[in-house]
Amino acid sequence: MSDSDEKSEQAERAPDGDQLAREVEAVEANAVRIGDEEGIGEAPDVVFAALWTRVLASWDEDKPHQAALSYAIEHEMLPEIAGRYRKLFDDPEKGARAKKKVDGIVIAATQLMLATKTPPREKVPWTWTASVAVVMVLVISFLAYKLFVHH
Repeated sequence: MSDSDEKSEQAERAPDGDQLAREVEAVEANAVRIGDEEGIGEAPDVVFAALWTRVLASWDEDKPHQAALSYAIEHEMLPEIAGRYRKLFDDPEKGARAKKKVDGIVIAATQLMLATKTPPREKVPWTWTASVAVVMVLVISFLAYKLFVHH
């Protein structure tokens, strides 16, 4: 087998998870960021489009789906990825898995929502309230005594 045959055979094989991660990092590194001059802002849709293309190309593998979902969670693009999966509901080959993925996205969105929920207000213990009331009564009694009785 020649070198060109080996390279073409390697190109035909689906990438493993590490290669996919390297490709995503390379695309993110070369992408122009949207936002201020310092590069802080939302990631461009180019990366997400590349991940989605990988998902469609390797539909039966889990790693591309996980990478796209992780990216969508990180960049707050859950509605976008859910919409793309929802468009595949009617596809005979991809419909069942697309429905499962949308269910997973709903669970992820719910967990994100619950994680950002404000904690309930803590009630002040009744002993503190009673202590403050006793101190206030003592202070007012002392002031009343000094003002009215001690002349």
